[in-house]
Formats: sequence, C-alpha cells, structure tokens
Amino acid sequence: MAVRLTVAALALFVFFTLPWAAPARSQETPVALELVLLADSSSSIRGAEFDLQISGYALAFQDPGVIGAIMELGEGGLAVTFVQWSATFQQYDAVAWTHIQTPVDAIAFGQAIESQARKFTGFGTATGSAIAHGIALFDDNGFDGRRRVIDLSSDEHSNQGPHPGGMRDNVIAGGITLNGLAILDDDFALEQYFRQYVIAGPGAFVMAVASYDDFAEAIKLKLIREISDEPFATLPDSHGPGAVIRVRYP
Repeated sequence: MAVRLTVAALALFVFFTLPWAAPARSQETPVALELVLLADSSSSIRGAEFDLQISGYALAFQDPGVIGAIMELGEGGLAVTFVQWSATFQQYDAVAWTHIQTPVDAIAFGQAIESQARKFTGFGTATGSAIAHGIALFDDNGFDGRRRVIDLSSDEHSNQGPHPGGMRDNVIAGGITLNGLAILDDDFALEQYFRQYVIAGPGAFVMAVASYDDFAEAIKLKLIREISDEPFATLPDSHGPGAVIRVRYP
C-alpha cells in the first residue's frame, strides 16, 4: 500500500513540476481570399436605405455571377466576414468569419447578413476607425489567404475618429487591398474623396452609384471583381436599366 502511494505521489509531482509545452496553435485554413465587408450604418443611412444595402449584400451572395467567381477560386474558396460600422468605437461584427466553398455556403452567408438587425442609428461616420477595425480582423482569424481585401461602402465623408487617409499605409503594410463603394445620393464629391483618401493597395478601385436604388447591382459587380481579381473590362456588362455605376482607379 505504501509503495502504491509513493508511486502516485511521484507521478503527481512530475506532472505539476515538468515544464509542459502549451498546446500547439491550430493550423490556419488556406483560402484564396480573405474578404472583410464594411457596411456603413451611421446616421446618414436612413432606414429604407440601410435595408436596401443589406438586401443588396444578401442578394449578391445568391447571384450566379458571384457564386461562379467563388467556384473559380478552387478548393480553398474564400473566407468572409460582415461588419456594420458607424462612430469611432462602433464596429459590430454582424456575421463572423465564414468559409465559403459551395453555392450553399454562399447563400447561407447572404441569409446570415439579412437576418442581422441594424446595430447603430443616430451616430457619426468614422471611416478611419472602420478601416482600422477591418485591418485588425485579419489577425488570428483562422485563415491564411493568398489575397486580402477590404470592401467598404458609405454615403458620407468621415466626420469623426482618425482620418481615413492615415490608414492607407497600414492597409498596404498588411498586404491588403481596400476598395470603396461610394453612394452619391447626398454627396457627389464622395467619389473623389474615396479616391484620394480611402482606397489603397494593389489594384484598388472606387465604384460609385447615384443612389441606393443601384446598390444591389453595384455590390454584385464589385464582389465579382474582388473575388475573381479580374479587370472590369473582362467581366460581363450586366448593368441594369437606368443603373448609374462608375468605376475609378487612383
């Protein structure tokens, strides 16, 4: 009996005194693209406009063109997350990082976007803070992408928080491309503002629409471009009747 107790005590001593290594960090999943979607939810976005924005994203992930671009990525597919943003300290990760490899995955992600209630109303527009949040989301997200893209939409100049122009070096340093969708219903100078201060990285572009009525068509084309990494000139011209969609590079 005494021998058994001595052996047990020795085993416990060894267990608690040896410098056990910490568990190995799980390996990141390789993907073709990591994509952060940043959707403006500030006070400049009226209720009906926010609904059009959300439904536009949801419909895009059901669109054959977007799904086809995802399938062309190959086995790795893409990892994507959806964020609502507003003021300096107001960024809400509405849909967590999701691995999309099949049409079913894509449709489910769109449905997840549509199911989320609006998080912010009545607050300012902190574009620089939203970009900083988007950059940070690539860290320790469980994925390792060959490309990294931030897709930001807004209808207003930044009016609080860090200036978005100050984020551009951080975007480039992170190996990220930041593209913008400028909605010009209240601010026709926004397209130039995005070109000058917001977009950054290899192949960055601004897409501009005259109103939220064109948002669904625009975000569909924008996602196809971002996922496929093909120039717009090589993509099908699917502008709907009356759509006002312009694409500008720096």
